[in-house]
Amino acid sequence: MVELRLSSGKIINKNVHKIGVIALGSFLENHGAVLPIDTDIKIASYIALNASILTGAKFLGVVIPSTEYEYVKHGIHNTIEEILDYLKFMINWGKKIGVEEIIIVNCHGGNVLIEGHLKNLEKELDVGIEMINITFTHASTEEVSVGEVIGISDIKRLEEHTNFEKYPEVGMVGLKEARKNNPIIDREAEEVEKFGVKADKELGRSILKNAIEKVVKKIEEKIAKK
Repeated sequence: MVELRLSSGKIINKNVHKIGVIALGSFLENHGAVLPIDTDIKIASYIALNASILTGAKFLGVVIPSTEYEYVKHGIHNTIEEILDYLKFMINWGKKIGVEEIIIVNCHGGNVLIEGHLKNLEKELDVGIEMINITFTHASTEEVSVGEVIGISDIKRLEEHTNFEKYPEVGMVGLKEARKNNPIIDREAEEVEKFGVKADKELGRSILKNAIEKVVKKIEEKIAKK
């Protein structure tokens, strides 16, 4: 039997190997002209991977399916059950390498719908699961600014980006059904209509720093209980 050197490397302590980090976002959503259709999963992956690097926690990868509120129609999504099935597969493999606690970093608002199902998943798989939601007004200033920092924003197309007739998903300004059914979405859309969309690298760096620190803190809290 091979004896693994669990204390090697730049890690918090050897118990960090019991913590697994998963990125959750979406792959197939329009994000205007400036951002790609897989913006949410790329941001989630950036945050999750960096938190893993800083602590030594296991980065288990990304979830491919994503879900959405039925009244938000601007991408291709999946059922909650499909997300849960995918998580089961990832978590079971995580358990095989010693993971006992899972942190899900979610950067897609529609995926908040799975939170109510995680307790049952914990019981079924006998593993701790916690989801950290880090979401933004869709394709607006915060997301564009974060995207610029990680290299996925095409700022040259910013003026085109705020053509809400061509890109109704920006700020969800043109998604009438979503605005009618969700007052938060409507309020955010009004802000985007009023102030437009800007690219601010300093804002993007600040958002990413705070998000990564939030995940790192959660990892530290879980290790402290070991």
